[in-house]
Amino acid sequence: MFPVEYVYGDWIGWRANSIAKRADQESVTSPSERDKEAGSQVEGFCIPQFMLRKSDIDRIAAFDVLEHWQPDFDGMKEYNPFVENDDQKCILIFTVEHAENDPRYAKLRLTSEWKEHRPRYSNVSFLHHAFLLPTADHPLDGREEKSFGTEGEVRKWSFALHGPVRKLQSGGLPNYEEDQTGVFEYPVAWREPAMEWLVRSRPSGWPSPELVQEIFDSGCHLAPVGRGNRFEEPVDLLSYCQNPELSVASSAGLEAKYNEGKLFMDNTEWKTSFSVAENKLGESVSPVQRHVLVLLKMIKKIYFPKVISTYCLKHLLFWESEKKQLDFWREDNSANCLLLILDRLQECLKAHQLPHFFIPKSNVLQYEDPSKLNEAAVIVAEVRRNILPKTVNLLKRLQSMSYHSHTYLRGLGLLLEEHLLKMQDRNLSTKDQRQVVIALHSVFVGKCKDVLAQLRKITPAELQIIEKLVNVSLYVYQSTLARILCRLWLLHSEEDYKNKEERESEDAFKSFVKEEVKTLSFDDDFLTLALGFFHRARNGVEPSLEIPNTRVMELLREEQMKIAKENMKQAKQLLKGTLFSCLKMSDFRKIEQKMSTKLQEEEFFQSITKDELMKLFFEELSVLLEERVNGKKEERVKETD
Repeated sequence: MFPVEYVYGDWIGWRANSIAKRADQESVTSPSERDKEAGSQVEGFCIPQFMLRKSDIDRIAAFDVLEHWQPDFDGMKEYNPFVENDDQKCILIFTVEHAENDPRYAKLRLTSEWKEHRPRYSNVSFLHHAFLLPTADHPLDGREEKSFGTEGEVRKWSFALHGPVRKLQSGGLPNYEEDQTGVFEYPVAWREPAMEWLVRSRPSGWPSPELVQEIFDSGCHLAPVGRGNRFEEPVDLLSYCQNPELSVASSAGLEAKYNEGKLFMDNTEWKTSFSVAENKLGESVSPVQRHVLVLLKMIKKIYFPKVISTYCLKHLLFWESEKKQLDFWREDNSANCLLLILDRLQECLKAHQLPHFFIPKSNVLQYEDPSKLNEAAVIVAEVRRNILPKTVNLLKRLQSMSYHSHTYLRGLGLLLEEHLLKMQDRNLSTKDQRQVVIALHSVFVGKCKDVLAQLRKITPAELQIIEKLVNVSLYVYQSTLARILCRLWLLHSEEDYKNKEERESEDAFKSFVKEEVKTLSFDDDFLTLALGFFHRARNGVEPSLEIPNTRVMELLREEQMKIAKENMKQAKQLLKGTLFSCLKMSDFRKIEQKMSTKLQEEEFFQSITKDELMKLFFEELSVLLEERVNGKKEERVKETD
């Protein structure tokens, strides 16, 4: 009902967008080298861009979208903990002091060299979050727009502080979320409390020694968030830098005001972030592991309370991937894989204990309300008991505009109903169980063929507009169909062929595939795709491991890259005729350098306001634009001469 190829299709699309954005480093739309991406779009754990309907999709009569699911963009701007002082000597801003009762957190003690370089900090011991938190201003904050498809519904934009990030968010359709934060590179290669992770025993062999080394080389970060709740906005960056002592007094006053049994966040306590390491781990998991986590995230959205975070689910998957051998993570065992994570989740909630994957001495659930954890454990147990009907009912309410899932899911509930009831019969014989599984696979083969036939009916005129999107869907369903046909053959052959040679006959499998897809007019490339899965299965290798490496996935990457490049081209076209069309990133770096030089003057810096700072920026921008215009005039004169 939910092919893992959907996940790969979207993940490849997000990565293509990232590559396309970074292709022209001088474009004002391009991120800088210090801008890091994190989260599900990079890890490959993103839920496809589904719309969740209010009602069962089989009975749908009108547009009734309850939610639009789209992965949020997680951006981190990386800052160097070293700076040059007035003597052009490289100095460290702070040293790291870990919390004894939770080594994931630390305070950043300002060095004497930094205080000498910036005397304003002389009486301040620790660095405040305000030093890196994004400012509260955003042009979209508070803006209201009409929500697509829903009469009278308004989508409102907000730009609020959530932990270490500013979240730019709009509800309605389409939904949008973007997280922005600043982080420090950790001053040394790897955190001492996380050293155990580098050398600990790994029964499964995952992650590999090479990947562990790569993660070690990439380091970790310090994010501006402490334990507890942030009740009010911290001081803004300019005010903090002008008077760092003010922030200390402000934090003390807030703590006294809100100290009513709740854990008040210390604005000088920072959290170690392993986001880059998690990106690399997420990229390396198998298709079955990826599929399990994405399905769990979807189940969480509908059935689980907020105390169960995606972060918890991801850490559970990492722990079990490290413990369980790869032959456990098989496609024909994926139900048990899902149940294993649910069982572990319930155990952790009941014990109020989930060790952090990189720093096991730190408990991910430590600061959650125990009563909420107990309630969540009961809910997880109930979902686990009814996992089949709950999952099926959830998937029946989903629709993706990208993958023609309306065709794939249409009427599927009725087709599955009888088979699913049989599957829940504990008295079913082994032979009857196999027949039910064969029947289910046959249903999904038929649905794949329905979609592929529908895609081939798209007219040439329509194809001109949406050709690349159609190709993405074609590749996704070809992979899904080839994979399911391989499984169906293996199920059939065990029943029909007692001789092992007949079961493993390539010619017999090819005949079976040709017969199944004869109405779709596929060429030999599809047969080659199906044979790739078949050969793996015949050699005792998990067939789904082939998914990311097939020719159709290579073609899908090419199509998503074309789409991403076209999107970037259109974005640049929108800038034509505007101020940004004549500017490059190097221009902004020049302005930044000039402003930085002016702000070095202590008296000038101490008296400047936010408005005056913006005025200074636009003055420098005007000078640069005037130079650019005069330069173009001179070029025209030379061309005329």
